[in-house]
Amino acid sequence: MNKTLMLVICDFLLLSMLALARFDAPEIEPKVTLDPSAVSTTAEAELVSLLEASLMAEESSRADLSDKLAETRRQLQTKTHILAEQEAALAASQASLSEATAIAQDLAAAKAASEREALRLAEQQAQSKQAEKAIAARLEATRMELESTQKKRFELAQSLGSLKQESARSQARISHIEEALIAREIALAERDAALKQAQAETARLAAERNALDKQLEVTETARDLLEQNLVKEQEEKKAAIARAEQLGQGLSEIGQNVSELEREMSTVATTSQYIQKEIIESRPQTMSEIYSHFQNNRVRIDFQSTEKGLFGLIHPKTYSSNSVLLKDSSGNYYLITHSQNSPFALHKNVELQTVSLTIRIANRHYAIDQIAFLQSDPRVLLIPLSKKLVEDTELRSFAIAEQPDRWEEAILIKSDESNFGRAEFRRLTQSAQFLQIQRPVLGELFSDYASSKGDFAFTKNGRLIGMLTNIKHAVVIDRFIARDYLDLGDNYDAAARLRVMKRLREQVQQLPFAVQ
Repeated sequence: MNKTLMLVICDFLLLSMLALARFDAPEIEPKVTLDPSAVSTTAEAELVSLLEASLMAEESSRADLSDKLAETRRQLQTKTHILAEQEAALAASQASLSEATAIAQDLAAAKAASEREALRLAEQQAQSKQAEKAIAARLEATRMELESTQKKRFELAQSLGSLKQESARSQARISHIEEALIAREIALAERDAALKQAQAETARLAAERNALDKQLEVTETARDLLEQNLVKEQEEKKAAIARAEQLGQGLSEIGQNVSELEREMSTVATTSQYIQKEIIESRPQTMSEIYSHFQNNRVRIDFQSTEKGLFGLIHPKTYSSNSVLLKDSSGNYYLITHSQNSPFALHKNVELQTVSLTIRIANRHYAIDQIAFLQSDPRVLLIPLSKKLVEDTELRSFAIAEQPDRWEEAILIKSDESNFGRAEFRRLTQSAQFLQIQRPVLGELFSDYASSKGDFAFTKNGRLIGMLTNIKHAVVIDRFIARDYLDLGDNYDAAARLRVMKRLREQVQQLPFAVQ
């Protein structure tokens, strides 16, 4: 027992005994009687009451201590979770910084290499210009010497005519002059040959200078090009230089060769423009840019239907989703959406009495009287649009990705615009018409983006790859070929819809098991 409690009990008993004792002498000696049971009962009751109060105080103290301990544990868990999130964010930031640093270093190295190449070409161009000036000076000196020689030849011819009229005494002198004239003619022929050679060398140097000018200009333009386009352009330039050197072989054919060289230069310029256009179109865009383009050019799709439910009850229903304009190589426009966003989901088995479709662009509504189902995967609905309807709007269309395999990641956007993100993908081995989305090892429980049916898949340069037909696979849309058609509105036929849906279900069952 606690010493303090023992002292309290002893004090209490002592005070109780003192309270019951009387110290004044009685007038009449009373008969002493003592009821030990009453005293004992009162003391025990008070002792029990005191013990209960002490026990309640101890329990209250323990309850407060437990509450404080639980609150401290909760605070510690919260701080631990926050610390873990901060450490994860710091690790992600460090990884992003390392990647950006590596990219910056690569770009700096490429820029330095391009600058060194441009400097080398500039030096070569300067040397070529100096050589051209020297050749031009030599050519001018040779021309002047040739004119002087021709003048002397004419003078010698006149002298020869006069000497022939002289007497035989001058014959020896005439012979000597003729020999000198022959020597001069031989020297003149040699100088003519040297002149032709110098002119050929001048033409070759001019062709090399033009080629170097073109190479320098294209090199400066192609600093920011991708590596494969740069290699291709350099090969074309080398071929143009080779052709230009071949064109400069003959001095007599220089006019035709110049024309052909101009055509070659025009071809190179056209090729450069095509490469520049290709590079601009191949420039990766951020997810926000593609998402903003999607938002700014979205089209609202609304299906209205009346369906017969349980117990024969008829009730109306509306299916809504968003899409964007898509343009094929023939200039036709389409909208696409997943069948689950329409009354024609293949897994549904309801009776549709009426179905109509309207699309909303900005604040204008258009009625659509026909839809189609994609041949490669009928779970994707095609909505063909007339060119007149599209021309009345200011919407920009998305092009189809010609080579989606050039990119390792796809940009995914939900049809309701609720979220967007990116995911790695690869071709499905069972069918090249489908892509498999690479999901995280632990699923998407801790991922910022969870893929779902009907998500749009774009390349990093903003071209449409296709649409997710389930949470793991996307169908590649390279052509808009329809499997079946259905009329809507006043021309809707419920019996035709049943026949079409039966064929579509059979087609889906023939697809690879992974994408069904």
